[in-house]
Amino acid sequence: MPKGDDLPHVKRVRSKGRDYYYFDTGTKNDHGKRIYNRLPDIKAPNFGDVYAAMKAGVTRRAEMLPVLTVAGLIRHYERSPEFNRLSDSTQRTYGYALRKIADGLGAAPVDDVQPRDFAGLLALMGDAAGSVNITRRVMSALYTWGKRKHHVAAATDPVGASETIPMGSHEPWPQKILDAALACEKERVRLAVHLLYYTAQRIGDVCRMRWSDVQGDTIAVVQRKTSRALTIKLHQNLADILAATPKRGLTILTQADGRPVGDDAIRKEIQAFTSDYGVKLVPHGLRKNAVIALLEAGCSVAEAAAVSGQSFPMVEYYAKQRDQKQLSSAAILKWQNGTGTGKL
Repeated sequence: MPKGDDLPHVKRVRSKGRDYYYFDTGTKNDHGKRIYNRLPDIKAPNFGDVYAAMKAGVTRRAEMLPVLTVAGLIRHYERSPEFNRLSDSTQRTYGYALRKIADGLGAAPVDDVQPRDFAGLLALMGDAAGSVNITRRVMSALYTWGKRKHHVAAATDPVGASETIPMGSHEPWPQKILDAALACEKERVRLAVHLLYYTAQRIGDVCRMRWSDVQGDTIAVVQRKTSRALTIKLHQNLADILAATPKRGLTILTQADGRPVGDDAIRKEIQAFTSDYGVKLVPHGLRKNAVIALLEAGCSVAEAAAVSGQSFPMVEYYAKQRDQKQLSSAAILKWQNGTGTGKL
């Protein structure tokens, strides 16, 4: 009989003058610790049979359950009902991050990825805070789903203590540039800015707007991100430009041949326009301009939210960026035109 130390998968532990033998199953418990099964005494008649059975079990698992890699976990996740219930825009965003993860860590076994490995992947993204933060969030979502489906050991945590990188929010456009964009000579830029500003919607929803969505003096919108259905009254400036715009296709914003135009193309055209003013502005900033304009016009938070489709806390957050000088002037005028006594 060979010594226990000479047998594959066997660990010998000596305690109080006796030797005890344990079989390494090759698996881990929920806390990430390897699981060892107790073997009979090495001199016991059934030692060989028990050892052979345990070893055969390891061989069967190796044949039946190949090691799952990060790339394999991503494939399972993207085919899952949970992933497919995400909105189209969220799926695209997640897909971008999942490709980054697969490129950097795809070949690694899922339970072997350490926080330092993931930190190295994030480091390759440099100071791109948006990409780093979404990749971190998606990696966390991927492994959380994997644990729930028992693809990943409960103790595995490749995200670790990595922190979200602070990033600036999309700022509202300066009034001078907004006015110039609303009067832009380029028809598609001018139309896109009118739609973004006067409906307070995201660029993806604006690009999906159809002429059939315009009914009388309103336009119907179903927000892709939230699935919220809105009916928004047309601002007169928007109604005027729509009336003057040829209907080239089903959507309001189109390519020259009438086919729908993607939000990436519109985004690039708008950013090219703002770059002529020496600044890099994004279409989403116009959503803030719209909410701020509604609030400064005297609308309540609820009224502004009814147009933008945002939550009350988000509208209140935008409210903090209202023009302080203009608000203070209005406040003093209201005070001045009141009792005039200043007494309580």
